[in-house]
Amino acid sequence: MIHPEVVPITEDKEFRMTRPEHTGYDADVAIVGYGPSGVIAATYLGMAGISTVVLEKDKDLYSRARAVTVNDWTLRIFQEFGVAERVKQDMDPARGMTWKTYTGQTVFHLDVYPGELGQPPAMMIYQPDMEQELRNNCAQHESLDLRFGHAFTKLSQDSEGVTLTATDAADNPYDLRVKYVIGADGGSSRVREAAGYSLVGDTKPRRWLVIDGAVRKPWPGHDELVFWSDQTWPVVDIPLAKGNHRWEIPLNDGERDDDYESEERVWERLAPLGITEENVTIKGWAFYSHHVRHLEKWRAGRVVMIGDAAHLMPPWAGQGMQSGIRDAQNIAWKIEALVHGRVGEDILDTVQSERWMHVKEMTDISLRLGRFIEMEKGWAVGLRNWLAPKLQNVKLVIEALRPKNETNRFVDGWATGRTGRRSAVGRMIPQPQVTDASGTTGLLDDLAGRGFLVFGLGTNPRHAMSPTQAQAWSALGARFLTVHPATDTATDPDSLVDHTGLLGDWAAKFDARVLVVRPDRLVAATDATGLDVPAPRGNLKEK
Repeated sequence: MIHPEVVPITEDKEFRMTRPEHTGYDADVAIVGYGPSGVIAATYLGMAGISTVVLEKDKDLYSRARAVTVNDWTLRIFQEFGVAERVKQDMDPARGMTWKTYTGQTVFHLDVYPGELGQPPAMMIYQPDMEQELRNNCAQHESLDLRFGHAFTKLSQDSEGVTLTATDAADNPYDLRVKYVIGADGGSSRVREAAGYSLVGDTKPRRWLVIDGAVRKPWPGHDELVFWSDQTWPVVDIPLAKGNHRWEIPLNDGERDDDYESEERVWERLAPLGITEENVTIKGWAFYSHHVRHLEKWRAGRVVMIGDAAHLMPPWAGQGMQSGIRDAQNIAWKIEALVHGRVGEDILDTVQSERWMHVKEMTDISLRLGRFIEMEKGWAVGLRNWLAPKLQNVKLVIEALRPKNETNRFVDGWATGRTGRRSAVGRMIPQPQVTDASGTTGLLDDLAGRGFLVFGLGTNPRHAMSPTQAQAWSALGARFLTVHPATDTATDPDSLVDHTGLLGDWAAKFDARVLVVRPDRLVAATDATGLDVPAPRGNLKEK
């Protein structure tokens, strides 16, 4: 294979595309990395029949749990893939989080937010098993070429494609020509390095010992997520699914990772909690530092970084893995539309603009929770333990510490018309139970179907559009549906009844009767703000 000229990168990190020497492709897309972000992107593209090669340097699934929870947005994505009910069988409902002292005093409790997305608001997981189910589901799609033990080494690109170099499981190098690349290869991303980009931000100096165990004999409160609020021995105590448990314990000043080479030393850190070998079997332990880092630019020509390759946040809000999963959904439907020639390439600029708003908010919540958890000075711990119970029911405090459905939105991105407090544009629609014309009742996403949807609330949505607008949305594969209130019935295949009134009431808050919904269930347009198909860069300012 002939290599195109390597694309130079200027100081402001803008790509200058060269003229291609050839355009023959081995696949439409390459995904580098097959962790949670990579498997979601691959599944979406596989369901769409997009030819995709996945390069994963490891031959086997990473065996240790890292993420501990998923929420209703993530489960809604799993629902689209048909695996939500399967993976939920191996999850446990989250009970919120509690701050306690070793004397048993409850300092503060944060409930799980009420959900409206049709899935449980929060579930505790055991990541290796959940991830294996996602991989099993992904592997069924014939358009995917999953290559385990294949390591990405470098790339070059021109105006019509990207050439990657990788090594196979026997360490033999080869080249691969694709149209687009998704860098989902984690915090130490080699794709990011090959693009000439680097993360900005900080790494917290405090080092954490993370202990994973299997429960042998339950103890009181073993199923409750607790932050043990002590100046000397603070501990994060996390019940995982399937009888697993985790403790996260900060190292003291002067301690190093190699001070904990023996299991005996690890047991010493669990002893203050009353945890013994009678309660658990230690499965392993590791050491982590908390990062607050991100890319200033996620897109490098035809290459886009997502997940930990683009942003890293502390674990306190349980949103790191989930943010990468949402990144993957966002870019995958856009690449599908792009490969089919339905949108222009500038739509790739909207991946960062849409996702960064939410990632930044989740990072901020994680930092606020961290400041509440990691207090080291005795006077601050005492003040927190005295003041927190008095703030237990203060709405502003709760909202500052807890993710909620209201945050599932963007302002700048692929949408038509204004966004803002009084606009539905850029927001995620709720998911009620609905009934179709055959009498089948189910969740909205299941009965409405995948892809673009145009909902008319009590009205035929085509009547609110010009023929040109309707034709343009149809060209994107949109399905037009009338959603009737409970007093009506569904009379044809393109009508549904929302007995709960949830969707209609939600739209009415924004003075909308027609909602155009993207494949990620975020609103692209409404009759209140304009029903044209967005330009490739949506409402982003021109370059």
